[in-house]
Amino acid sequence: MEDKYLIPISVLVAAALLTGALIYSKISPSQQQAKITPDQTVDSTQNTDQNNNQNTTQPTPVLATGIPGVTSFAVKDDKQICKQDGKPVVYLFSTTWCPHCVWVKPIFDKVAKEYISQNKIIAYHWELDTFDNSLTDAVETSVPKDQEAIYKEFNPSGSIPTFVFGCKYHRVGNGPGREQSNDTAAEEKELRAIFDYIISQ
Repeated sequence: MEDKYLIPISVLVAAALLTGALIYSKISPSQQQAKITPDQTVDSTQNTDQNNNQNTTQPTPVLATGIPGVTSFAVKDDKQICKQDGKPVVYLFSTTWCPHCVWVKPIFDKVAKEYISQNKIIAYHWELDTFDNSLTDAVETSVPKDQEAIYKEFNPSGSIPTFVFGCKYHRVGNGPGREQSNDTAAEEKELRAIFDYIISQ
């Protein structure tokens, strides 16, 4: 008697899973922004769970205007550009499992390392799941509390990737449409433009 129902039930379960997969695949990549939940903050020691952390809403930022070549960064007008040793400080907060973070990592790291080697900026790229600054050869095991506070200030919802340039300009996610079209050149060009701008201030 049980064998009689086993095959139809198996078919229904398979159909439900297939339907769910098809619906999920129809969600546009721009709606698939990774989010770190409150129990996965940078001071958490638990592993992050990438399957349950989708944020489908985009914040409406006040875009930075008047900066040539910069089109996707928001500005906090009440902030001064923060500096360390006379150089502007730049942050990228991401994770190793976030596909959007993985896409932008080589672009950001390349540009940041170039500007660091020219002694123009101080930069950090914190992987929030491993607590490592990927811009150094050392393997860090924690994010400094003051830098964690910057991440939380500029992105209280915990979405990633989060860029903070000079504690004044910020962006959550990658440049609009760039990841989907794999336009690494446009992303690099805007990063260079905002690096150059904050250096000139």
